[in-house]
Amino acid sequence: MEPASTLAPPVVAVMVVHEPGAWFDDVLAGLARQDYANLKTLVLVTGEAGDLPARITAAVPRAFVRAVEHRDGFGRVANEVLRLVEGDNGFFCLLHDDVALEPDAIRLLVEEMYRSNAGIVGPKLVEWNDPTVLQHVGYGVDRFGEIDPLVEPGETDQEQHDAVRDVFALPSACLLVRADLFRSLGGFDPDIGFHGEDLDLCWRAHHQGARVLVVPSARARHLESLESRRPDLPHEVLRARHRMRTVATLSGARRLPLLAVQLVLVTLAQFVIGVVTGHVARAFAGVRALVGLVPRLPRIIGRRRAISSQRLVPDREVVGLQLRGSARVAAHLRSRDARPDAQRSPGRAWRERAGAAAVVGWLLIIGFVLAGSRELLTGGVPPVGQFLPFGDSPRELLDRYLSGWSSEGLGRTGASPTGLALIAVASAGTLFRTGALHTVGVVGLLLLGAVGMWRLTAAFSITRARLASTIVYVAVPLPAQLVSTGRWSALACLAALPWSIDAMRSHAGLGPGPREEVGERTATFGTRRHVQLLAGGVLVGAIATAFVPVYPAVLLVVGVLIAVATLLTGAPAMAPLRLLAAAGVAAIGAVVLNLPWLLEFAGDGGWTAIVGGAPAGDRGLTVFELATFDVGNAVVVALAVALYVPVLAGILLGRGWRLGWATRAGFLVVGFGWMAVLDDSGSFPVRLPEPGIVLVPVAVGLALAAGCLVAAFELDVRGGSFGWRQPLAIASLATIAVGVVPALFTVGSGRFETPETTLVDLSGQLPDEVPAGDYRVLWIGRDDVVPASTVPYRPGIGYALTDGPDLDAGDAFPARPGPGDPDVVFALDAIATGSTTRGGRLLAPLGVRFVAVPLVDGAVSTNDDPLDPPAGLLDALGDQLDLAEVYSPPNFVLYENRAWVPERSVLTPEGAESSRDASAAALAQADLAGATPIMVGSDHLEPATAEVPAGTVHLGVPGDPHWRLVLADGSEVASRPAFGTTMAFDVAAPGSVTLEYRTSVAFTGFLLAQLVLWVLVVVGASGVQVRRPRWRSAAPVAVVDDPVFTMDPMIGTPMPSEVTSTAAANPVEPHDDSTGSLAAVLRTEREDESS
Repeated sequence: MEPASTLAPPVVAVMVVHEPGAWFDDVLAGLARQDYANLKTLVLVTGEAGDLPARITAAVPRAFVRAVEHRDGFGRVANEVLRLVEGDNGFFCLLHDDVALEPDAIRLLVEEMYRSNAGIVGPKLVEWNDPTVLQHVGYGVDRFGEIDPLVEPGETDQEQHDAVRDVFALPSACLLVRADLFRSLGGFDPDIGFHGEDLDLCWRAHHQGARVLVVPSARARHLESLESRRPDLPHEVLRARHRMRTVATLSGARRLPLLAVQLVLVTLAQFVIGVVTGHVARAFAGVRALVGLVPRLPRIIGRRRAISSQRLVPDREVVGLQLRGSARVAAHLRSRDARPDAQRSPGRAWRERAGAAAVVGWLLIIGFVLAGSRELLTGGVPPVGQFLPFGDSPRELLDRYLSGWSSEGLGRTGASPTGLALIAVASAGTLFRTGALHTVGVVGLLLLGAVGMWRLTAAFSITRARLASTIVYVAVPLPAQLVSTGRWSALACLAALPWSIDAMRSHAGLGPGPREEVGERTATFGTRRHVQLLAGGVLVGAIATAFVPVYPAVLLVVGVLIAVATLLTGAPAMAPLRLLAAAGVAAIGAVVLNLPWLLEFAGDGGWTAIVGGAPAGDRGLTVFELATFDVGNAVVVALAVALYVPVLAGILLGRGWRLGWATRAGFLVVGFGWMAVLDDSGSFPVRLPEPGIVLVPVAVGLALAAGCLVAAFELDVRGGSFGWRQPLAIASLATIAVGVVPALFTVGSGRFETPETTLVDLSGQLPDEVPAGDYRVLWIGRDDVVPASTVPYRPGIGYALTDGPDLDAGDAFPARPGPGDPDVVFALDAIATGSTTRGGRLLAPLGVRFVAVPLVDGAVSTNDDPLDPPAGLLDALGDQLDLAEVYSPPNFVLYENRAWVPERSVLTPEGAESSRDASAAALAQADLAGATPIMVGSDHLEPATAEVPAGTVHLGVPGDPHWRLVLADGSEVASRPAFGTTMAFDVAAPGSVTLEYRTSVAFTGFLLAQLVLWVLVVVGASGVQVRRPRWRSAAPVAVVDDPVFTMDPMIGTPMPSEVTSTAAANPVEPHDDSTGSLAAVLRTEREDESS
């Protein structure tokens, strides 16, 4: 007769272990004390193994240890048991590495499995540190996948849940499942990493008619510390995403359409309720998960087909096992009834108050932005500074980007700004209404920056600290100053920089540790998550760089400062390196994704074009004005200097992660503040961009310092013995309130002090191009008043060439001087020095009809405080015989060029003859008047046709072989230089001609490669897993690893309890060959099984 120990069905305890803590010894001890004799243990180790094999084999000598390639998710790794263990005659006990079993847990689970003929059973889980408190006794689930935990947080175990009962799902922390059932189900869903794998498995088990039971007599302690062990994961998002995926995958086909509509409505309702009640993260997670179902539909459909054969039970029977109504509502009502306010734990009450504070804080932030921009939202953003309109057609913006012709200035072959394409794509969000997009593109950046700061301060564990940082970031004077002067590039940096720093922080794994911990801790995660974070940083950097080409340089300096500060705060050694790596990858990736355009800045004058021309002397800003962000038209900004007090106080009061982030904030404030002061005085060795951009990291540092101070007060000061720390903390907190007072004064006008009438508005009074022909306007004057991106001419003076009377967003992007700019500079020099009185003729071939000197733009130069034009400029222009001053608004002085030639025209015979001479002297003496305009209103985007006489067709752009003039018979007219710079086509006979610009094939291929890179980065940042195509192979791929052991054949029936007790009293001696190494513990027990 066989011994009693062999009559028990085999159970394989499968534990997934990932870099456990000190608690792991208790876990192993619980596993080693199990009184179930026919138990084998398989431990799957992910991540860094270290001394884990030795620890495991020392505690559980007969355990099999297998290293598994690191994969995110318990379920994915646990599925390895299907390959490593043969046979179906037994059970798998699936365990987390933070579950300590009672000695009789597995035996009681097996007995109840047979007694109730169940498919999956689980124990009663209690709190790790207080076993008298219940944690889980199974889950109730509604049709939307929402979980009712059935017990309340902190509920004491008084045997009120000790009856064996059916539940819809069990937590995956400890599951005993029939091996044949687990194998037929295919294990856990491999697409579910963290959160939700247990619900999916139990739901599919119900489809096969298997019972799911909770066995309260079996007990286990559960640490349940995933969120603290993996702070890098978006836990709320993963819960919602996997829940909705499970519902979409496992719900019956007939009720799925109605269920989908209900799911949308319920999610939107939960979003509103969540925002109002303070559960903001959960509210946004639900909406994000719902939207994320759309790109995942192909995989969901494929999954439904794959598991269709598992549906052995009608869907209506499975639905009958689910809760009626809403599990979330049921749990809330039960919690409210069971726990009146007087009985709530202090921790829970604190969280609820913090959630309410978050709601109030965000309502204040949103209200402040909406109130301060109410006039802009209703009347539109005025075209001041860089806030030039986006035009009327998103298609035109996209065509300009795809054409390969850069129309800035005189035009040239080259890439247009990537930002034009992004504006065109973004217009889909406003139903292609560019005016609405223009307003959202300004006002929305303020809220986008606030959301970015909220994400960045996820490194803080105090809601009030996060809220303080976010409020300070919005209320600091810099955003209002940038809006008031139309500095869109600096405003884009303000919105993007917190997101970029958050990507660095997340990649480095920096997160809050315990309150009393010295130094900082970092979280580790898999390669896929690293790639996602790096791709997210690249995406943010690329979008910002598409509008602000200096952004990669700013990002690199920020990364260096934060990394150096981290090195000094006691963080793990890899954290600074990962911060530098994230900053470097983001900067390089941003450049690569914008390469077609950024290549235009390679060469002389490229850096000057990016950062702007040098002023005449210094900028005239004092250190105090820079410190208070007084770079615009906002008033009462002096009180903002109080925000610098928390920078020092946070360092003095903070400990642990509070000190770490206070130090980083200090480095940003001091580093960039110092650079701004040196650049303003002209002492910095490298020319820096405008002060608004340089001061953005300072604003980020001040906001982070305010949050660190609040966190330090809550965790390090309050409740301690009285000393110098308490008065300093209270006084510093008061300075935060004082520092945000200037924000209240920006709300009054409802437009952040932007002008109601701007220079660009009045430029629309220039004459229409029809019938005189297409023309250009030469703007010349102070750099900061010219209404377009300027080419430096003299220190503090720049010029810009624009097409016709209208300006658009393309004119705001910086551009390096092109091939025709030397002619402009020559003409301006001749006018300035008085060496000619025919400056208009020098500008005539370039199509310049008007020369405008801006005086008042409404932002930098106002009617109340106008800036003087460059000395002598108006006199020099007035001396020109062919430049006649004409009536214009008081905002600018306008001169009309009497000698101008339309951009597309047929020259007179005298003009055609003069066009062959490239000398400036000949041009100054030539009379080009009388040219006939043709193809008026056309551009490089579409071919233009006109009837022309025999003669010379002139095109006022620098010579370029991509421009073609085609006759009616299809033959091309060869081009030649005209006036030394522009183009001419000599047409021998009258007839119809077509002028067109042909984009090169190489440029189109370049753009296709760029599009592929953008798509890859977006997919990588979104975290969407792309299934690789499966190619048929000639022969199946052989699996290298053999199974560890087999369950077959199964012998006997469940072992009696009394026999188990005897077996437990006489344990089997361990093998002598256990060495603790990973190779030694991977041994086979086939000899034991055969005996």
